[in-house]
Amino acid sequence: SSALGLSVPLVYGSLAGIIGESSGTINIAIEGQLLGGAFLGAVVASACSNPWVGILAAPVAGVLVALLLALFGLRYRVNQIVVGVVLNVLVSGLTGFLFSTFLYSSPSLNRALRLPTLAVPLLSRIPIIGPVLFRQTILVYLMYAAVIALAFFLFRSRWGLRLRACGEHPRAADTVGINVGRTRTLNTILGSAFAGLGGAFFTIGSGLAFTDNISAGNGYIALAAM
Repeated sequence: SSALGLSVPLVYGSLAGIIGESSGTINIAIEGQLLGGAFLGAVVASACSNPWVGILAAPVAGVLVALLLALFGLRYRVNQIVVGVVLNVLVSGLTGFLFSTFLYSSPSLNRALRLPTLAVPLLSRIPIIGPVLFRQTILVYLMYAAVIALAFFLFRSRWGLRLRACGEHPRAADTVGINVGRTRTLNTILGSAFAGLGGAFFTIGSGLAFTDNISAGNGYIALAAM
């Protein structure tokens, strides 16, 4: 059960990488998106005294990082690998600074809140695998749904066909009327939202307060898994 929980940020991060890579965007900034999601999820959940609100805030952090990646990497054609590394350093430095100053002086905004464990009726009573797979937090159940949905839509839908066309042969995609730049930008944002959601595991998903560099390189492991 613990092993499954620890895989949550890796799965979300690798899904973000898959969406970006399929559309032709190299998303090295997964580490920064996980870290940003952990930070914003913890702060918003503490401010509202509700971990469920933190779940909604965490993807926003991933989207903010994705906007910078899209601006420099897609709009201004800066080397995407360089941009991704710079964004990782930026988010790490920014969250570390805010943790040592803003959160240190306002500990009420960095409380150890935890998402409740939800047991699926009947399925959670199956011997051995029931408690492992079906007695988890909402983050794990959303992970199941995300993996299944992405596997289907990436290879069995018009959206997936256009996405892969932009990554494999952007000139052909442009010829048939697909806006390659817009497709890449929107899907980079979508994937980064997944990474931000995965970052929430480190704080509200585990019942921990935010600490400096809490993601501890999981984004790079997710990149390798992708």
